[in-house]
Amino acid sequence: MPDDEAKFPSQPYIAGVTSRAKAATAEARQCEEADPSCSASTLSNEEYASLLDAAMRFPDKQVGLCVAAMVSCGLAAGFRSDDLQDTRYFMELICSVPAEPLPMQILALASNAGKANQDAQMTYAALANHRQPHLDCLAYLSQLVLYQINVSKLPLLALIYQNNMSWRSYRMFFRDPSMATSKQTYYDLSTMLMKVAATMPDTLVKTKVMHLMRCSGTVSLAAAACSIDVLRVWGRWVRSEGVVGKSYLPKSPLSALPATGVLAGFGNNFMTNHAFGRGTVAVPVKWIDSLVPHARVILQAVRLRNRTRTGKADFSGQHCVESTLYLAETFWQSSPFMLQRYGLGWWALQLPAVCFIVGSSSFRQFEQQVMKAELEWNARPLSPQMSEAFDKISKHVCSLSEQIAQLQLSVDGMMHPVHSQTAANHSIPTASSANTQPRAARSPRIELEVQVGLSSGLSSVQEAVDEWFTGLHGFPAPPLLCEQAIQRGQRLSKKAIDNLSRRRHLPLRIQALATDRCWPLKKALAVYELVMQRHSLSLAELRDAVRLSSPVRHPDAKGGKPAQSQHVNRSPGLPLISISQFAVWVQKATDDIASMSISW
Repeated sequence: MPDDEAKFPSQPYIAGVTSRAKAATAEARQCEEADPSCSASTLSNEEYASLLDAAMRFPDKQVGLCVAAMVSCGLAAGFRSDDLQDTRYFMELICSVPAEPLPMQILALASNAGKANQDAQMTYAALANHRQPHLDCLAYLSQLVLYQINVSKLPLLALIYQNNMSWRSYRMFFRDPSMATSKQTYYDLSTMLMKVAATMPDTLVKTKVMHLMRCSGTVSLAAAACSIDVLRVWGRWVRSEGVVGKSYLPKSPLSALPATGVLAGFGNNFMTNHAFGRGTVAVPVKWIDSLVPHARVILQAVRLRNRTRTGKADFSGQHCVESTLYLAETFWQSSPFMLQRYGLGWWALQLPAVCFIVGSSSFRQFEQQVMKAELEWNARPLSPQMSEAFDKISKHVCSLSEQIAQLQLSVDGMMHPVHSQTAANHSIPTASSANTQPRAARSPRIELEVQVGLSSGLSSVQEAVDEWFTGLHGFPAPPLLCEQAIQRGQRLSKKAIDNLSRRRHLPLRIQALATDRCWPLKKALAVYELVMQRHSLSLAELRDAVRLSSPVRHPDAKGGKPAQSQHVNRSPGLPLISISQFAVWVQKATDDIASMSISW
């Protein structure tokens, strides 16, 4: 096939348009509005995780799940925009890579489209399970595929069973099921991504949209000291490498295996350090079949047809069914983490089969096995050279466990403050007595984030509760540290006190609800997760609503409006929420949770 690409620049019209486009691009890059920061075209780890969370919580589940899978797979495989626009269900679960201590499963996505593939040759991109569950591209891909099969009713498996080749026209990433058989436009995918990004707690400002994932993956590989040769193969920048780069390497997903291991979170030595804990827990076959009914029967029929040649051979259909079964297994292995992170807002609970299994005692045992496996496998030393570092980590974890145990013993005391006379009788320092000490006047005012260690970028109710009662990211709970700071004679700044006040109301309200109704804390937490999901509230908006509607407000307080007439501050363009309206939402969610038969 002749390569006419090199002739294009010699055409006068093409050369003129190219020249004007380059001049306009250079002018835009030099204007005052241009972002000069080095991270303007890439995602940090925190931004990546926050974007995935925003996608999973997005009200339109087709859009949200599509963006989550598109971003995670795009970053892991280095997809360009045109690759994502035409990604089809050409999946193949290839043989396990003999890594230690657990073999690595590779799912290959095939494509014969894209601007860099002028000859329409089939090329492959490799995906592997990530070490961290909330960054696992195959977990998000499984969410999308199973949503499209069970909710969008994509007749993918039925067409394969009928030997109908029209299944090959279905795209993976689309905005609406009616568009599933057409190549998506740049506008279709970029609009979805920008809508989801607009709901993130912190505004995401970047100079790229659909190229953001490819840039982020490239920088991550370079930071992990991957060679330029590995980068070229992974990003499919190999047209200039002759026959090897053009005709051989792109045809195997294992050509860039080092890049796959690094982007899966296992580092350069992934072949000896593939500690994938949740992958060791067997998923019941019935659970897998509940998500993809008749898939095993279809697989047997297609295999028999391909072997005996009784119909048109469809090996890609066979691979697609095998991959779908593996994605269903991945779905269940990641389900405990999805439930922990998204609560009742997890879309899969709308499926009767999933809801029934999640409420069973067997799932609770499975959840414990998965969590235990993750802790055990991730706690292993990654290599003999890291034994000393592992010992230090173990000591630090033990220290944190002791602090958490002490905190749990002191929670009741913090929830019911000690009377000053009782404290005097037992020589217990209180906040008021500590503030009267002479050294307190000389102590500096320390900001809350430094002194107490409050986390930024939280997006779920579970994280807000964990932060307050047990602490996050290595910090003990803020109330305990505040008490210790006051005992040392340190004073909190006004900003710190305000921030602490904003964060305490939601966890305390959840604890009060659990106490009043004799519920487990997890069940009371689900009420506010449900309110947040139903009404598309951010965590900051939910906190403000709970704070303003708190019954612990002084009746004689001067200034401001009565609590019932106040409104929650929201982003421009969004409707205001009155406190009375919020109270109705909470009551409705409480009644709905109370009526559920799920065992908490």
